[in-house]
Amino acid sequence: MRSYRPKAIWKVLLADILAGALILGLVTLPVLKALIPKLFKGPAPSPAPELSAVSASPVPAQPAAETPETPAVPEVAVSVPETQTPAGTEASVSTAPEEQPPAETVPPTPEPTPDNRTEWQIRFAEHFTDEVVITDHSYTSPNVSITVETREFNGSYGKSVYHVADIYVASLDNFRTYTANNELADWSTQDAMTMDRDCHAILAISGDFYTYQSTGFLARNGVLWKSDQTRCDLCVLYNTGVMACYKASDYTVEDIWERGVAQAWNFGPSLLDENGHVLPDYQVSVAVSYPNPRSAVGYYEPGHYCFVVVDGRQDDYSKGVTVPELAQIFEELGCSVAYNLDGGGSALMTFLHERYSRQSNGAGRELGDMLIVTEEGWEDKR
Repeated sequence: MRSYRPKAIWKVLLADILAGALILGLVTLPVLKALIPKLFKGPAPSPAPELSAVSASPVPAQPAAETPETPAVPEVAVSVPETQTPAGTEASVSTAPEEQPPAETVPPTPEPTPDNRTEWQIRFAEHFTDEVVITDHSYTSPNVSITVETREFNGSYGKSVYHVADIYVASLDNFRTYTANNELADWSTQDAMTMDRDCHAILAISGDFYTYQSTGFLARNGVLWKSDQTRCDLCVLYNTGVMACYKASDYTVEDIWERGVAQAWNFGPSLLDENGHVLPDYQVSVAVSYPNPRSAVGYYEPGHYCFVVVDGRQDDYSKGVTVPELAQIFEELGCSVAYNLDGGGSALMTFLHERYSRQSNGAGRELGDMLIVTEEGWEDKR
């Protein structure tokens, strides 16, 4: 027979607790099954809408048609602006090149205006004007600049009045020689003021009276009239605008003509040495050596010239000057070359179609030629 041992109290309590837990679990299990889905799942999805009868109808199967292979359309990524991206989503990244702002249009650089001025117009620009400007003693335009003054000279025989014209030209088209009746002919003469108007002279002085010279080296406006070597001093205006004087023994006609001659005047004498000073002596006749009315041309540089006319044989007004005194006037003017032309009763200066000097015999004598400064159309702008 076995002996009975009573169980420990803790074992009895543990068995009761486990039995109670088992009974509680069995009772609460259905409740937990209903609560757990509600705790760990989102809201129940809405029931799907019922399909219409048409959409719910079965679609009969269609036989497969042979279709040409369609080329794949490249996918184009569309970049969504940042401000339009819905919250919680990432903006798509565009693979297309980033659109650049339109480049600023730069106006083309205008072509520079061509400078059509002559070398002399550029060099003496301050003497020319854009429009024709005329006063009683001056004329300026884009091509010609003339300033005329009347001065006094106190010579060995008394007071003399002379007129000096300072001249700038754009080209030798503006500095020419006009021959009587507009022809090259022996013994041809014409009234001085008629010549002045016929040739449209702005300024003019008496020339070398070529028509009374049976021989000589004479050229007019690039045309060779006579080509004889003489004992006179020669004055040449080259096509370059350079003016030079030669003694009879210092040149040949052929050598000078080959250099390009615009004018060759045969009278003289030459008035200045190579340094622009008065010469020690002048080979002139006795009659010419006395004071007389004089006409002469001077040269500074190409494009810049001067005319001088001395009134004379008028005791109460102007005595006239000797050749050395005429040379002194040009030395004082600063010319590098100066040349005496036909004087006496021929000596005359006109300006704007008026007599600017006073000829010794009043009305003056007819002339064979005149040195003139002119330009086309100037009379229409007076």
